[in-house]
Amino acid sequence: MTAPIQSIEGADKELLEIELEVLRLGQRVQSIRRTLREAIGGLSILETHSSLVLRATPTVRYQLRGHPLKTHPDLSARVQQSLNLETKKEAEIAVGAVVDALEQTLLNNLGIDGFSLKLGGFGKFKVRHIKPITRRVGFSGETVITKPKRKIRFVPLGMLRASEPGE
Repeated sequence: MTAPIQSIEGADKELLEIELEVLRLGQRVQSIRRTLREAIGGLSILETHSSLVLRATPTVRYQLRGHPLKTHPDLSARVQQSLNLETKKEAEIAVGAVVDALEQTLLNNLGIDGFSLKLGGFGKFKVRHIKPITRRVGFSGETVITKPKRKIRFVPLGMLRASEPGE
């Protein structure tokens, strides 16, 4: 009779240790989220419905993937310094997380003509829809209808715009 009680007590102790580990990991996740929020504080999305799309997308555990984002060493060093991160790899993961969020937001809103994603002081991404065009092929004389296209255009703002030649 004592053997089952001891195994229950052992399992209870192991469960408590696991719960404590989950709590510690949850606190670490909250800390990283807070750091990312501070890092992308300048990110202002035009508040139509894109904020709902961002909340609706499942959270992804960011890690370096098979094709890691090639970042300039200076960018990683600046992110590492400004966020007080321990390693350069953490900085690259943070940059990758921001780029992934931008990419997913744009992909989720490709169907909306005129959608724009504004990064305060940096620039604005605009989605444009191009209608199909009827063209005449010169050597054969036949007419061809081109496919409709979606283009994403980047418009610099702030210091980037001021530093462009001719302004």
